[in-house]
Amino acid sequence: MKVANANEMREIDKRAIEKYKIPGIILMENAAYALMEEIERLNVKRITIVCGTGNNGGDGFALARLLLMRNYSVEVFCFPEHERVKGDAKLNLDILLKMGIKIYNDLNKLENSIQYSDIVVDALLGTGLSGEVKEELRKVIDIINKGKMKLSVDIPSGIDSDSGRVMGSCVFADITVTFECLKLGHILLEGKEASGKVIVKRIGIPNRCIEEQNIKIFTSDREYPISLIKKRRLDTNKGDFGKVAIIGGNYKMSGAIALALKSALRSGAGLVYGVFPKTIIDRVGALVPEVIYFPCEEKHEHIFLDDYTLNMLFQKSNAIAFGVGIGNFEELLHPLQYILDHYEGPLVIDADGLNVLAKNKTILKSAKSKVILTPHPGEMARLTGYDIDYINKNRIDVAKSFAKEYNLIVLLKGSSTVVTDGEFIYINRTGNPGMATAGSGDVLTGTIVSLLGQGYSPFESAILGSFIHGISGDRAYEKHGYGLTAVDLIDNLGFLFKKDIGSLNLE
Repeated sequence: MKVANANEMREIDKRAIEKYKIPGIILMENAAYALMEEIERLNVKRITIVCGTGNNGGDGFALARLLLMRNYSVEVFCFPEHERVKGDAKLNLDILLKMGIKIYNDLNKLENSIQYSDIVVDALLGTGLSGEVKEELRKVIDIINKGKMKLSVDIPSGIDSDSGRVMGSCVFADITVTFECLKLGHILLEGKEASGKVIVKRIGIPNRCIEEQNIKIFTSDREYPISLIKKRRLDTNKGDFGKVAIIGGNYKMSGAIALALKSALRSGAGLVYGVFPKTIIDRVGALVPEVIYFPCEEKHEHIFLDDYTLNMLFQKSNAIAFGVGIGNFEELLHPLQYILDHYEGPLVIDADGLNVLAKNKTILKSAKSKVILTPHPGEMARLTGYDIDYINKNRIDVAKSFAKEYNLIVLLKGSSTVVTDGEFIYINRTGNPGMATAGSGDVLTGTIVSLLGQGYSPFESAILGSFIHGISGDRAYEKHGYGLTAVDLIDNLGFLFKKDIGSLNLE
């Protein structure tokens, strides 16, 4: 599913009107019908519609007319005063006025109307918001938020359409009905929560008109990325599904590599090599007996990897992951650089591997591998020099810029994980706050390296890995709530890698 920013959506609307000759008033009418369809599914009777003076308000005025014609009890408000409404929105406003419908502009009246309404429709600001919400409209938003049920038109008022940030104040919708494409503000930062359930409706813009915009940001839907999962033939063996190596672990963090190894197996890898210090072999062996052990010497309580050992791994592995539980030890920079300089298969760098890399990220420039980095915002801060707050507010730009500069894949973790190859951007929508638990990232690394070993491309592996990881977390949440653990994620991975995965009921 494509995800548009505000400018892209304006260009699509403009092209539909100017090139495809679809009058704007027709698009507004179609939007109103789309809104009415969703309201009719809610079994409500009394409706308050709060309109602004732009096209978002025009959708609200048109919706009011359609609902009144179907004998709903409707009260209509406009803020600021309706005399400022122009264009297509004014046409729909004038029709209401000709019908004798009163347009209110009174906060006390609004509060009373919402108190006795089944639903309040927020058609106040939409995607045209620029800058902070003005004080007079903040009061309107506060009253809207008192509604029993809130439906926002296109995007909750007060949410920046491109960043998802709250611009001073915002509506917290139960449902958001948007048109043709998801907007970035629906799935980023505070906008993800404020939007509630987002429903995308078509309003008559031709597919070709949207395709001509060449949108490069996309997200999951009922078909993607599930459609990437390959079905297995009956006549197969473990050699057909990849040999992967996971390098990591130390005496204090043996659980990290055990989780990554187990998740690689649960994600369908044929053979998994565990490369870790020999002092933890009993612990790891007790937890993951199915892997092939590759125990190594230690130096200063960290794994010691010489070039000979690494060359042996190169011969055995279709994909390698480096970093889970390995520790932030400066001497690990040499083996990481050796892998980058000599290994031609795909490589995942995670956890302390990223912290080691941050000591000299220029070694990425010489990489023969196709590299996937999987940082959380703190690790991204160490790689880029930006502070965490800046990264969280500019997730797409930061990840895209780094991926493009170093010619690799960045998977920037968070509630809306961003995956990018420097040109195209996937934003993951699966997962929940319960996944903010120790070991969750190790499970993700094991899943991604497993997919790489099975022959998925690096970009596909990062996309599928984040999606499946999130779905596993959602299933674990159903049973354990915020008490879920990384092991619970692993327990759900196997279910998701099966031939009938397309039957999953996804929004």
